[in-house]
Amino acid sequence: DADDPELREVLEAVAKTRALPIKERVRVTSLGREALLAKTKKKVAEEIPAGVIDLQGEALRALGLVPVTYAVEEGLLKLVTARVAGFYDPDDKTMYLLDDLDEDQKQETLPHELVHALQDQSFSIGPLLDYREGDSDRSTAIQMLVEGDATSAGFDIAYGSAFSVDEDALQASFLLSTSMSTVGAQTPPVLIGSLIAPYTDGFSFAQALRKHGDWRAIDAAYTALPASTEQILHPEKYFAKEQPVTVPAPSVSALGEGFEAAITDVNGELGLRLMLEQWTARKVAAKAAAGWGGDRYVVARKRETNEHALALFTRMDTQADADELARVLEGELGRGCKARPDLGPVLVKKRGRDVLVVAGPYALDATGAKSTGRCELAVKWATEVLAAVPK
Repeated sequence: DADDPELREVLEAVAKTRALPIKERVRVTSLGREALLAKTKKKVAEEIPAGVIDLQGEALRALGLVPVTYAVEEGLLKLVTARVAGFYDPDDKTMYLLDDLDEDQKQETLPHELVHALQDQSFSIGPLLDYREGDSDRSTAIQMLVEGDATSAGFDIAYGSAFSVDEDALQASFLLSTSMSTVGAQTPPVLIGSLIAPYTDGFSFAQALRKHGDWRAIDAAYTALPASTEQILHPEKYFAKEQPVTVPAPSVSALGEGFEAAITDVNGELGLRLMLEQWTARKVAAKAAAGWGGDRYVVARKRETNEHALALFTRMDTQADADELARVLEGELGRGCKARPDLGPVLVKKRGRDVLVVAGPYALDATGAKSTGRCELAVKWATEVLAAVPK
């Protein structure tokens, strides 16, 4: 109960540690596991338009980052619901906790979620976290601020100081515990990485802000929101207000009649790094992604035949950065066009500081995927996309 003296004591400790006021009563509800899982699924359905997650998943499938028959939205929901112990819902101002948490889980979960409640009272985090069509990278950056803030405060409470936490060890711990869970073992690593990054990379960003100006610097970030995951991964770029380069959405007309742009979005530096991590060492991936300047991708779809294809156009800061990125991509996807019997042709093209990947088209059915394109089509599509974007 929200008026429970023990809960109030924890809330006051959280407010003191995080240096945020308690402006109103925090509602807390304990739910059984099935009820909490249903609530979690309902929140996802309310916040993200139907089909968006699966279309984002097609971008990963086209690059071979998820298995051909893997259902991305279903798999993500399974992982989230298997790992969730509770969450704060800014829509109804209520914190939901599992009713069977042991004492250690409570001590870990409760302060973190109470920070979210106090964030909401001071900064109204609900609208900040709303889905932004075509701008997922910015939404992810704001989520990383919110989760990094709560993680930092939670570690202050648990260990006396979050600055005693080794950031590399934290990354390894989150990755290992999630990957070795029953559901995590069945989840593609790129999806696991995307789910833990708001806590791990977000924590690193929060620590950088605290070094710059303690909690006041984090408070200020809710007014001057990060514009990209690049700013999260490189706090000096946040302080310098370095904005991402605007890139037009790639055309899909070269694919032929019936194809439409089903979704266009921004992959971002974090998304790029997570992709590259599947193909090379984490440090190499981080270095190759670090020159990110801006990007735009399109997932093309032909409804009648359930065909999909991907074009990802990335503009790096310098030509040397583009060379470095292209080397990693070509190391996995090949130099020149590579024909794939299941996912269609894949082609990496570099032009100055621009790097383009086109993959597909391919058709999906219950048994798997089958290529519906040839390298001639991939070359034609890549030429069209590059011609439409000034150097």
